[in-house]
Parts: sequence; C-alpha cells; structure tokens
Amino acid sequence: MKTLYVTRTAPNPRKALILLASKGIDVDDMDDINVVDIDFAANEQMSDAFTQMNPMQTVPVLTLDDGTVLNDSQAVCEYLDRVYGERSVMGNDVVQRAQVCSMRRIAEFEVLYNLMLAFQHSHPSKAQRVEQVPEFVTPSINRAIKALSYFEKALDGHEYLVGEQLSFADIVLYLGLDFGKILKVNPNEQGENLARFYQMMNERFNIKKTAKPTKNCS
Repeated sequence: MKTLYVTRTAPNPRKALILLASKGIDVDDMDDINVVDIDFAANEQMSDAFTQMNPMQTVPVLTLDDGTVLNDSQAVCEYLDRVYGERSVMGNDVVQRAQVCSMRRIAEFEVLYNLMLAFQHSHPSKAQRVEQVPEFVTPSINRAIKALSYFEKALDGHEYLVGEQLSFADIVLYLGLDFGKILKVNPNEQGENLARFYQMMNERFNIKKTAKPTKNCS
C-alpha cells in the first residue's frame, strides 16, 4: 500500500490534494493509497519515525510499495499525475508541458515562495524552525504582489493560464493567492482577471473541499 503524508492546510501538500481533486479523484477514497495526516502543531513531523523517512521534516511525502520515498511536492505531483486519472494536468504534449512548467515556476518562485518566506519570517509558529529576519517580510510580499501583475495580464481573455483546461500552473497560482490572505494580500484586489480566477478556483478547491473526513459517531 502506498502512503501519502499531508497537512491539509499548507500549500505544498495541498498541491497534491488539489491535483487529484482536479481529476475527480477523492484522495480519501483511493484503494491503493493510505493518507496519513501529520499534525504540525504537535510537531509530528519532527518525530524519529517521520524524520527517518524524511530528514527534511516536510510534507507531502509519498512512499511507494517498493519502499521508494518521494519527499518533494513537485515529484509527488508528477507521480500522481502520471499514474492516476486520464488527463495530465502537467500538459498534454511537449510544448504544453513546457508552457505549464514555465508558468508553474513563475507562480511558485515569484508568488508562492515569496509569500511563504514572508510568513516564515513573521509568524510566531515558525520562530523555532527559522532564524527570523523581520526585514525580509515587506520586500517579499511586495515582490509577490509585483509578480501578480504578470498573471493578471496572462489571464486577460483566458479562463486558465495554459490552453483551455486547468493545469498544474493554475493550481500553484491559486495556492499562492489563497496563502496570501494570511499576509493580508487580498486575492480579489489584485486585478479583475485574478479575482475571477481566484473565485473560480476557490469554489472548487478551497480547504474545506479537501479537508480530512470526519468520522460519524453512532
């Protein structure tokens, strides 16, 4: 049995959950993947067992039947995309895959990464893991906001970033917009196209949609 380790409110593991959801797959209803929710508030990622499996102490992590450990969000998503569902969200041909890769990297490193950097250097929960430098916060947020103007133009007249179907680039951009709310970057105030895009994506993939199922008590 394969095992997917996640934290359902963090951007990187949400990539995997949303990727599957975009293909109509409920991660909690898969026959060959067991989902384990790691409680970061309780520092479960720092346990000896988890650290032995993934010394980076990050999620998502996907372990395969043969013992292979994938501990990077891009690697996990590449695997899930190729193995599950009929349509690839990474691109349907060589050119489209390259376009999705380009858009995804800009969304990740210019938007999501900068917002995560600002969060790491400002939020009390990160103080034990990161040597916080408050001076990083405002410039990082500003760089992310500046990059959003690129996507505002890219979405002009288009529903998605690449082609006529949702791609992994859309997922990463959405997660950047959604994560920005924590830092008071309103996704509905970055341009009309981004607001439309965010509302469309959030309706399908908000945190509640991929939340851990609750057990009914009889």
